[in-house]
Amino acid sequence: MKKTLTFLLALALCCPIFAQNESARAYMAQHPVNHNRNMTDFPSSDIQFWVGNGTNEAVIVFYWCQDTEIGLAYGYRWNGIITIGTMLNDLMAADNRLSIDMSETLINTYSYTDSVYNLYIISAGSLTYTYNGNWAMGLDDYLHDGDFFEMQEWGNCTTPANIIAVSDPNTPPVGPIDPPDVPTDTNTFDGPVGSEGCQAIYYQDSRILAWATSCVISRGYQDIATGGLLTSYGSESAGVGPASTSTADAVSLGDGGVAILTFETPIINGEGYDFAVFENSLNDVFLELAFVEVSSDGIHYYRFPATSNTQIDTQINNAGSVDARLINNLAGKYRVGYGTPFDLEELQDSVELDINNITHVKLIDVVGSIDPQYGSRDKNGRLINDPYPTPFASGGFDLSGVAVLHGDTSAIHGTPDAITDFNLNNLRVYPNPCQNQFMVSGQNGKTAVLYNAFGQELRREIINNDNYQFDIQEFTNGLYILQVNHQNIKIIKQ
Repeated sequence: MKKTLTFLLALALCCPIFAQNESARAYMAQHPVNHNRNMTDFPSSDIQFWVGNGTNEAVIVFYWCQDTEIGLAYGYRWNGIITIGTMLNDLMAADNRLSIDMSETLINTYSYTDSVYNLYIISAGSLTYTYNGNWAMGLDDYLHDGDFFEMQEWGNCTTPANIIAVSDPNTPPVGPIDPPDVPTDTNTFDGPVGSEGCQAIYYQDSRILAWATSCVISRGYQDIATGGLLTSYGSESAGVGPASTSTADAVSLGDGGVAILTFETPIINGEGYDFAVFENSLNDVFLELAFVEVSSDGIHYYRFPATSNTQIDTQINNAGSVDARLINNLAGKYRVGYGTPFDLEELQDSVELDINNITHVKLIDVVGSIDPQYGSRDKNGRLINDPYPTPFASGGFDLSGVAVLHGDTSAIHGTPDAITDFNLNNLRVYPNPCQNQFMVSGQNGKTAVLYNAFGQELRREIINNDNYQFDIQEFTNGLYILQVNHQNIKIIKQ
């Protein structure tokens, strides 16, 4: 996301955009704010999810005044000087439920979606913000210790009194959510994490031998029915290397979007499941699904036969839920940190597929619409009903990794629980997760580049010894990508 002007005043009937600060200040002087709120309205002690580290604190509240009379509050911590633009980017990097669509000169809109809320701005561009009741001028404005920051629609918003603290997206639910009863005449499969017979693969499972080493994404629409914007959350690097329990550790495919992953060593058909696909679902019921196909030559792909017995009478929306027991052979069946496993034995009769030499895995987002014009269908021709529409930058299936369970172990350099101390081609990074520093060994003379979750370069350093310390104290907690010697490694700062 580029640092751009943070507010846009769009009044009725083609009122001009105030893109210059001096014009904006003159306008604001003639139109004072009609409220003067501060942190006493929502004290920091009530915050459930803090982003960043430091001695300075601010409360950040977003309103969706035309859609619902609530505000959602984050806590933000930092040291030194921080701009509004940096703060907004840090919030998005830490929580992919929040999406802020920025262009070169303005913020177009913002949204928040999870299994409870589907909140979005109706009048794109009609946005402004204040802190402590004072107008703010742009993304380069500074945030101050003790600020009460509020972003809302301009001209259509009476500030709601009801503010809700946002929960931490990186903390998985404790135990499964009780699913509803399923009709006795419906075929069922294994259920959510924690239920009897669940087949989910944990991201630190000792059976994991390696992870995908490259990922190419072809983005889909935020809403296939309307076209227009493509999804943009995350980078291809999020599909490479180990998955984690962070919901920020993902790249969004969008409606019908495609990811193609390759591996240092081919996947082979072993006893039981052979690989697992990881998604970043917040819980056990908000499931965004994808078809899974494999290839041994990168040309001919074969799809695992997917089944969906979910009802197709009523569309599941962004606040709806999917029962894991009603779906099979679809990636995204389990919550963040748990992968959906696949057995190559099911494809043994495929003519142009060597199930002992799988070099490519393709993931295709399921468009969960029950409108036959757009919806995806399972092996029986039945429409697959999952949350739709998801018209956000982070819409659709969110890939966070593909793990190899069976492969040529003699050629794999990774450690079993590869999120810790990742080691590939003599490159070792530890500890991971880390706090303020991590070590890079075995790469003396190489260039190390650190990126954020959006693929923006943050720092570039030359490694000048065999046990090099990389300092990330200045950056907020969340997901980062380290690139060394053409290898991409996910770093979790906590």
